Amino acid sequence: MKNLKIFLSCCLAIVCFTIQSAYAQKGGIMLYGSLNYHETADGHQFSAAPLGVGYFFNNNMNVGLNYGFNTSKNTALDFTDHFHEVGPFYSNTWPLSEHFMLIGQVDAHYLWGNEHVADAGGAMIDGSYNGYLFRVYPLVGINLGKGWALKAKVAELSYKKTHSKNAAIPNDHEIITGINGATVGLGLSKNLFF
Repeated sequence: MKNLKIFLSCCLAIVCFTIQSAYAQKGGIMLYGSLNYHETADGHQFSAAPLGVGYFFNNNMNVGLNYGFNTSKNTALDFTDHFHEVGPFYSNTWPLSEHFMLIGQVDAHYLWGNEHVADAGGAMIDGSYNGYLFRVYPLVGINLGKGWALKAKVAELSYKKTHSKNAAIPNDHEIITGINGATVGLGLSKNLFF
């Protein structure tokens, strides 16, 4: 909790001391993403949720490609789970003031990965899967100046369907709606103008 307070205080300080703001411009390129690392007593988790590059075809709308991953290492049981997603996105930005903006984004992703699961006999085996993910979500952005922005995803509506390649992992589908731990996140973006 202390680290979160320090992080939010730094973000607020950056916003307060920012005097120049740059909105997107037609023909600009946006780079964005967030990297996350989490360590526990049993192992660690490293993820990108997601990383992307987009092209502004007018001052507010952009399309691009993003990639996300999650690697979970369990040192106690000596296994690693992997999850990957890649696909196109579309987003639209509505400026609310000089420093704040509202963003709507749509993702359509192909996904794949592997899991370490227990089979019917209780033995631990590796299984793999693939599938697809459709996601729609709003973000609130804070212009930090010189093309930089801090963005916070505040909710989500998504549908994920996975198809198992092994009998140990069942086919599954998941619907995420509203606000919960999986739908909230922070990331940075940088607009490049040529």
